[in-house]
Amino acid sequence: MSKVKQIVFVGLIVAMISVFMILPACTPAEKEVVTEIITETVIETVTETVTVVEEAAGGYAYYETLRASAIANEAYADAPAAGHTLAFTNIMGGIPFCEDVWQNVQDQWVLAGGNPADLYYADNQYDATIGLKNADIMLAKSPDVLINFQFDSKVNSIISTKFEQAGIPIIAVDVPTPNAPFMGVNNFKVAYLAGEEAIRYVEDMGGIDMIDNIVLMQMPSAGEVVMLRSEGFYQAFADKYGVEIIDPITIRADGGAGEAEQASKAMTDVLATIPDAEYVVLTSVNAQTMSGILAAVQTAGRWDAEKWIVITQGADVTANQQVVDGLVKASIAYFPERYGEYLVPASVALMNGQLVPPFMYVENVVISMENMAEWYPEMVE
Repeated sequence: MSKVKQIVFVGLIVAMISVFMILPACTPAEKEVVTEIITETVIETVTETVTVVEEAAGGYAYYETLRASAIANEAYADAPAAGHTLAFTNIMGGIPFCEDVWQNVQDQWVLAGGNPADLYYADNQYDATIGLKNADIMLAKSPDVLINFQFDSKVNSIISTKFEQAGIPIIAVDVPTPNAPFMGVNNFKVAYLAGEEAIRYVEDMGGIDMIDNIVLMQMPSAGEVVMLRSEGFYQAFADKYGVEIIDPITIRADGGAGEAEQASKAMTDVLATIPDAEYVVLTSVNAQTMSGILAAVQTAGRWDAEKWIVITQGADVTANQQVVDGLVKASIAYFPERYGEYLVPASVALMNGQLVPPFMYVENVVISMENMAEWYPEMVE
C-alpha cells in the first residue's frame, strides 16, 4: 500500500473512532452535526496531508520532465533555457571522454532553447591553477549556473565558496564540489563492478593463488570520493578472497592528476618494485591514465596479454579501443555522450527556481568484447 493510501486509510479510521467516542453522549440532532463536523475536519486534514506527501514525492518533477525531453533528444517544452546563461568548465579538452560530455551539453542546451552564445566554455587542462583561474573568469561573466568539471578537490572547495557568495549555483561533475548537486558515477559501485569482472578472469586463470600483484593506480588529488573508484575494486577482491590474502599482494600508487604521462612514470616506478611479478591485476581511474600505464608496461617488456588482467573505467573511445586491441579485458561504461542529459535539465531547473536531486548517478554497464557490438557497434565494424 502506498504512503498516500495509508494516510487516507488511517484518516478514515480516526474519523470513525472519533465519531463512536462522542456520539453516545449526544442527542440525535447533535449526533448528526458532530458526525458532519468530525468527518469534514478529518477529510480536510487527510487531503492536506496527502497533498504535502504528493508534493514531497514529486519534488523533482520539473527536473524529471526536462530529463524526459533530454533522453528523447527532443526540444524542451516552452524553451526553458531561453534568456539564461550557463557556464561549463571542462576537466580537459581533447580527451574523448571530456569532448563527449561537452558535445552533449551543447546539444542539450540548444534543445532546451538556450542560445549557443550564452553557453560559456573553459578548458581546465587537468591543472588546478588553471581550473581556479577559469572559475574566476566564469564568475566575472555572472552565469545563472556553473557546471564545474574540475579534478582537484581543494580547488573545488574554493570555487564553491566564491560562487556561493555570488549566489550562483554549481553542479559538480564526477568530482564533488561542496554544497553542489553531484552528477556522475557512484565511484564505489563502478569500482566494485570492475573488481567483480577482474575476479571472473582470475578464476578462469586458476584462482587468486596465481596472482602475483594487484595494482591500484589512484588519483588522491581528486579527494576521498574519487579514491573509492579504486578502493571499491580492492573491496571486491577482499570480499571474495579475504583481506589476509589480498593485502600482501596489493599495491596502491598515485597515478597523477589524470594524464597519461604522469601515469606512465608512476607505473614505471611500480614495476621497479615488483621485478619478478608476471601475473598482475591492474585498474586505474580512467582510460587516459591507463594509456600511460600500459605504455610503461610495454616499454619495460613486461606485457603479456595472457598474464595481465586489466580493467579500466569510462568506456569512452580510448577505453573501448583498448578493449578491441586486447590490452584491456573490460571497461565500465559511464556513457559520457549522455552526461548532458542530466547536466542541462538540472541546470535549467535551477535557473527556474526548481529543485534537483542531490545525486544524479549515471547508469553503468561492463563493456567487453562480449557485448561491444551491442553498445558500440562502430568499434567493431
